[in-house]
Amino acid sequence: MPDNKKISRREFLEKTTRYSTAAALSGVIPFVGSSCSGSKDNSEYDVIIKNGMVYDGTLNPPFVADIGIKGDRILTMGTVNGTASKTIDANGKIITPGFIDVHTHCDLTFKRSGLKRYLAYVMSSFKGNYNYLYQGVTTVITGNCGYGYTDTEKWFDIANSVNFGSNICHLAPHGMIRMELFGSKQPGELSQTQLEAMKKKVAEEMEKGAFGFSTGLEYAPGLLSTTDELIEINKVVNSYGGIYTTHIRDLTGSIRKSGNNGIIETLNEAITISKKAEIPLQLSHLGLKAPFNGVKSEQILEIIDKARLNGFPIHADQFPYPSGSTLLSARLSQKFKSDTGVLDRYKNKEGRQQLKKAVEYRFTISGPEKVLITICPENKDYEGRTLKEIADETGRKPVDVYVDLVCEDPAPIAIFFDHNESVLRDIMKRDYIITASDSWTIPKDFSKIHPQAYGTFPKKIRKYAMDEPLVNFQQAIRSMTSLPAEVFKIKKRGIIRSGYFADIAVIDLKKLTDHATYRDPHQYCEGIEHLFVNGTHSIENGIATGKRNGKTLKRS
Repeated sequence: MPDNKKISRREFLEKTTRYSTAAALSGVIPFVGSSCSGSKDNSEYDVIIKNGMVYDGTLNPPFVADIGIKGDRILTMGTVNGTASKTIDANGKIITPGFIDVHTHCDLTFKRSGLKRYLAYVMSSFKGNYNYLYQGVTTVITGNCGYGYTDTEKWFDIANSVNFGSNICHLAPHGMIRMELFGSKQPGELSQTQLEAMKKKVAEEMEKGAFGFSTGLEYAPGLLSTTDELIEINKVVNSYGGIYTTHIRDLTGSIRKSGNNGIIETLNEAITISKKAEIPLQLSHLGLKAPFNGVKSEQILEIIDKARLNGFPIHADQFPYPSGSTLLSARLSQKFKSDTGVLDRYKNKEGRQQLKKAVEYRFTISGPEKVLITICPENKDYEGRTLKEIADETGRKPVDVYVDLVCEDPAPIAIFFDHNESVLRDIMKRDYIITASDSWTIPKDFSKIHPQAYGTFPKKIRKYAMDEPLVNFQQAIRSMTSLPAEVFKIKKRGIIRSGYFADIAVIDLKKLTDHATYRDPHQYCEGIEHLFVNGTHSIENGIATGKRNGKTLKRS
């Protein structure tokens, strides 16, 4: 199998083929099904996938096997000789479990699109979640970063009404629950009555099947919460067997009042919260943003590794891009932020002067040429342009462009090219890292968007597991399949195994490519030749079929 020295794509494919042949001849490949070579199989299947190289989602070596699908399940693996309505020859291709994206905001596409959300009933790319299907993703987790639907049942009713193309798991979103309960005048430290109201609401969502609880502590109103508030809420979540996922308060190397770097201090806070609540921890989109201030990946990883060595259940997710997408206001200091941009008191003449000083300082860290506007409801012409380009085109200073845009409600979404790529690469090597997109369901050609919405999973496989390779191939597949299923307790998914749900990808590694770019993001990946979601053939011969069978999944 691929090791960590650089090999060509052709060498990788040849090496994979040689390995599987040798393993089959030597008896290394385990017996994996109820059928075996030479036996008579009178079973009837809906689909048989034959002769594919199976990467079962674990670190097991790959093996050649047939897969028999009946209804929404894998019925048989091994040598399958029964009859089927459809037979797929996967010779020369690999078979993996459908990918599980633990960090998406697919629900926000519906929640924040206004009347446009009704287009989901008629647009195949919208209701089918095509930007994820073409990546091989069959299950998405929503409600991340404290954002999303506060009522799990309401969100599931919407998804079911459009017959959404992907399976969905949901998290109870801290920030939006806080907004729902306490409105625009958000408290800092909660009173006992307020805390009990939060705990009651989160418990209700756990009863409805939420898989856990998420926070976005860089954003309002999550940034107002105390450590004690989050410990107490997470104790409730833990009583239901849920998980705590967090976008920590500070992912930068900035120096805080304590004298510590932001990412180090707030990473330790996240671990403290989870330890005291005795709940598993998932760190959202782990990485280092500017200013770096000399922070090294070793400092970040040492904290996590130490906790894990002491038996603490901590994992993290990561997208394979040295940039991220968020509200334009996200890089401003806490005092300016509202849940949709900046507070109203900073939108008058006096307040804008304070904003201007803050932006001028921000530009000394990361300039206007490193901020690309992607979603701008008030001015579509700005989408796909950097702040510098907008300033040049309109004859204004970049700082004035930033202030004008960030005062819109909601503020635009932007891509920030301010992530440390060296840290990204070092983090990726850890076996507790889960691949995730941190992106949205995006109807074809709606606005601009970060290319991670279209390319995350094939990019990780192609660039970092094959072309370099930075990570072992099986490890890369595991980071998208069995590992997220295990961490989030998603039952009978994430592994190719008899009796599991038939979420299956058939991939042509010779074709596997992500095409989305920062300037032209709306380009589907190639190489996912077939994709099954609960046994339904959602992609056939590289083309979406329009057939949808995503399920809303509940924690059990």
